[in-house]
Amino acid sequence: MEIRQALLWSGLLLGSQATDTLTTAIDRAQGAIESMPISARLLEVGGVPLFWSFKVLIVAGAAAALVAAARKVHEDEHRLSRVTFRFSLIAVQVVTICLAGVSLSNLALLIQN
Repeated sequence: MEIRQALLWSGLLLGSQATDTLTTAIDRAQGAIESMPISARLLEVGGVPLFWSFKVLIVAGAAAALVAAARKVHEDEHRLSRVTFRFSLIAVQVVTICLAGVSLSNLALLIQN
């Protein structure tokens, strides 16, 4: 069950990152300025491809950690393994939901213009 949850939420995180990248690219094409300093720098240096690559690396790292924690729960059934997995899962869930909010904010910028 933990491995399925890890894969599901990793996929949702990737989807929310893709949506954020898409809405950011559209906003920038219409003249909006990225307010996050790291994102702005990535977009300035390498454009949307570098921005997207960075996001994919973040998702890959989060997914690897989450799947590793899920496997440890499956192998050990140790309480600490379960706590580590739950903490990691909640972190990925929070980030995924926040990114959905960011995408909605980007969409609101599109509608205003």
